[in-house]
Amino acid sequence: MTAMPLEQLVEALRGGVITLLSDGAAAEWRVTGAELLDHPEALATTAPGHLLLGVGLDIADREALGAAFRTAADRSCALAVKCPTPPPPEVSAQVATTRVPVLAVDPRVPWTRVQRLVTTILAARRAVAEPGGGGTTGGDLFSLANAVAGIVGGAVAIMDTQQVVVAYSNLPDQPIDETRRRGILGRRVPEDALADHLNREVWVSDTVVRQHRPGDLPRTAVVIRAGEDVLGSLWVAFPDEAAAADCGPTLQEAARVAALHMLALRRQVDAEQESRDRALRHTLEGRSGQGDPPGGVRLPAVLVGLAEAVQERGGEESWEAGTAARRRAALLRALDLAVLDGRSLGYEPAAALLGDRVYVLLPAAGSGSVSTGVLLDHLLDRARHSLHRSFTAVDSPTVATASALLAARRDIDAALDHLRERRAGPGAYHAEDLRPELVLRRLVGAVREDAELRTGIAERLRAHDAEHGTDYCATLLTYLRHFGDVAAASGELHIHQNTLRLRLRRAEELFDIALADPTRRLLLTLELTALTGLSEPPTRG
Repeated sequence: MTAMPLEQLVEALRGGVITLLSDGAAAEWRVTGAELLDHPEALATTAPGHLLLGVGLDIADREALGAAFRTAADRSCALAVKCPTPPPPEVSAQVATTRVPVLAVDPRVPWTRVQRLVTTILAARRAVAEPGGGGTTGGDLFSLANAVAGIVGGAVAIMDTQQVVVAYSNLPDQPIDETRRRGILGRRVPEDALADHLNREVWVSDTVVRQHRPGDLPRTAVVIRAGEDVLGSLWVAFPDEAAAADCGPTLQEAARVAALHMLALRRQVDAEQESRDRALRHTLEGRSGQGDPPGGVRLPAVLVGLAEAVQERGGEESWEAGTAARRRAALLRALDLAVLDGRSLGYEPAAALLGDRVYVLLPAAGSGSVSTGVLLDHLLDRARHSLHRSFTAVDSPTVATASALLAARRDIDAALDHLRERRAGPGAYHAEDLRPELVLRRLVGAVREDAELRTGIAERLRAHDAEHGTDYCATLLTYLRHFGDVAAASGELHIHQNTLRLRLRRAEELFDIALADPTRRLLLTLELTALTGLSEPPTRG
């Protein structure tokens, strides 16, 4: 694997995000990849030359920091820690004694951003080293950003289609506002600026577009395209509106140059990932084999489905301008995060966004040293802290064939629907644990769709309730769901127990219902459930 000198990697991650605290007392360290230190069991097969990311490491804990130094030294790896610069004196003293390079990461920058950027830059360097790979690296985009900033007198940022900041200018005395500052620190468009960033006027325009968001500096944006393919966007923040004039031709030329660099990155960052994702998407849509790579999806594997958890404030978010775009952006980020976490823990995942759900396939062959359950908990926790979104995840048992994979998707979709209707809390669930509920849903669905599976009693009860203002449907269904427990059913209905008994006797007389007959009770329960839906209280908070 192509390695990159550590100093060059730090230079590419410039901007105060990463600082070299110690060079490890060696002539030259070279980095071949990035690995997380928060799951030590995943490091068993880590090759020398990796950059270990000290997720969760408290630098004030001398013992923990010393253990991290020893782990890095044992594996001939460098270590990155969250640490202010300059570091506290006691940390500096401890760093000075270690035999490995130590890097300080700005405490405000998420670890996932650091890993993604390191992986991207290393992949770009591999593209240069390989025959026919071209001559483009991640650093070229930074040089381009600085060149454009020097010409137009503004602060440049270049984003990909996932709203990740892949490069930015860092010339002295550049104009800066809070949105730019947070974007650089987080290496992503801030959440509250997404609606403006995703403004349709910007993305359909063939020329530069000027925007001025309240509280921010005025900006000019141009889309980066290769033919009809949108690769990203280039934005310039200016000190005032007058400075933004007459820069259109320069920015359009810069976008054309940036397209060459971003095409090289796109080709090399994850060509295999795109193939896996495409094969999974086609299989889940029932059209596998149409342009998929040889072998298609990798099975046996576990399929995971993720959906945004129901909000506490009533279920449906408002549809004001920008909400749909923010929702889709959150799902795309969740997809990105799922792939990143899967890779970091030793899997080779495939992922697809279909509708409002993300599906991730985790192959069993060559899987990571941590279980899928640990990976899911890790992913949901990161989504909560990095994306500020809560997700519900459901995983399938291991599947070995394409038909079983399609069946697993149906089960996961049914489980996510079931959990949403119950307003279950966010978290990880197992489709097998929900099997009884899924079977009941299918039974009720069949009864609802096929008149030959119904006796017609539920329709008669509903018609009588509508005509006479009675409530026999709700009364009977509540009584049946409580297995004939009059006290519990009357408590839920907020009526006296004698009132409930009177209603039950009256229903038996009016509709020839035999509540003592087990078969009729079962059929009545299914028909009433099919008629009224599956609304019940939450099952998990």
